[in-house]
Amino acid sequence: MIGARVAAERLALQEGFLRLAAQEVALVTSELAWNLVRHAGGGEIELAMTNGPHGPALVVAAIDGSPPIADLETALLDGHTANGPIPPEERMRRRGLGSGLGAALRLSDRLVQEVLPKGKRIVATRYLVRPSRP
Repeated sequence: MIGARVAAERLALQEGFLRLAAQEVALVTSELAWNLVRHAGGGEIELAMTNGPHGPALVVAAIDGSPPIADLETALLDGHTANGPIPPEERMRRRGLGSGLGAALRLSDRLVQEVLPKGKRIVATRYLVRPSRP
């Protein structure tokens, strides 16, 4: 997990991202890696540069063999899982507030889930120059 985070930050810096942006990419990578460990029992992190509709972008992909997130839109809301709100008394016991995926989305320009024949791929994209948000 730490190796993926460091590799993501190094790649971002090497590709011209400002230090703060590179650290944000590292946080996204760390969150996705932690989710692999915690919820999927393991998986892989892939890092790549690509050219998207808004120019150069760093892509962080978390791939695992567990079922897709049933309701990603709900899971992206702070204090929620795919099953809905996390009761306040349960938040501390579960070792998480339910805001990690939402934070990953906020620090990225795009976060999507791709369903695989056996598992899923969560893909976060961060552009070198962030597109304006509506």
